[in-house]
Amino acid sequence: ALAIETLFVDAVESIIRGESFSFAVPSRSAGNQIYISALDQVVLKTNVAERSFVHAKQVRKTALLARVLSLVHEVIRKGIHVTKRDLFYTDVKLFVKQEDSDGVLEDAACMIGCPRNCLHVVAAEKGLVVGRLQFYEDGDLIDCTRMGIT
Repeated sequence: ALAIETLFVDAVESIIRGESFSFAVPSRSAGNQIYISALDQVVLKTNVAERSFVHAKQVRKTALLARVLSLVHEVIRKGIHVTKRDLFYTDVKLFVKQEDSDGVLEDAACMIGCPRNCLHVVAAEKGLVVGRLQFYEDGDLIDCTRMGIT
């Protein structure tokens, strides 16, 4: 949540200074990826793209990114987990297609420097558990009494 808050504080400070603001989004293209054998993981190199409200071609993607960051911040703050589909249905008029919200969600995870599941967004529901059950997965508390988006 703190990383998202920092992005928004930076944006507000930029606007207050009379400047436009932009998001630096790491490129997820194949040319910007490298395999690190010691980690057994593919990581991104340093290429980034700027998304801002200044350029007409970028306005929609920038608005989508701001909205996804806001939704993810709310989910993290509430301590719940949601599916990518839940996220899409929170603002269907803005996202239009689920692939739009999915792609921007991946961009948000790259900006923050974490995997998508650390943003408390899972790909799909794998089952339903209801009751007084709590457990930790990858350092995240999964509280089955509070699953979903409210």
